[in-house]
Amino acid sequence: MSKAKIVLGKDLMMFVDGKALALATSCKLSLSAETIDTQSKDSGIWTEKDIKKLSWNGSSENLFSADESISGYDKLFDAMLARKPIPIKFGIPANADAEELPEAGWTVPTGKHYSGNVIITSLELNAPDGDKATFSASFEGTGALKSIAAAG
Repeated sequence: MSKAKIVLGKDLMMFVDGKALALATSCKLSLSAETIDTQSKDSGIWTEKDIKKLSWNGSSENLFSADESISGYDKLFDAMLARKPIPIKFGIPANADAEELPEAGWTVPTGKHYSGNVIITSLELNAPDGDKATFSASFEGTGALKSIAAAG
């Protein structure tokens, strides 16, 4: 029996519009179901449910950088003001075996990952005195979240 391959949190990244969100300290992907009651007199004391709709969302916590060339707060700010869905991918970068940030940046996952379109629902910049500036972003999926199999 083979041992399960554990994935470290540092290896899972969120890519917005084809670029990894820079300086991420944490990211999250959530899937939820809205249910409807299908209980009848035949159900007895237990409720019965069916799934009515699925929804998904994501979030990211990041260090703030004033470098305009990275995919960070300013890019998300512009995307939020545009009020249009943007594509995201959530997975292990294709070049995850690099020990440090590759010169060309992290590349979009080609292995198993999750993909869909989101709207930005929240963008918060935090600048505490005596500490590093950070920002948080929240996304809501619009349409299906797809599980993409590894290329190859």
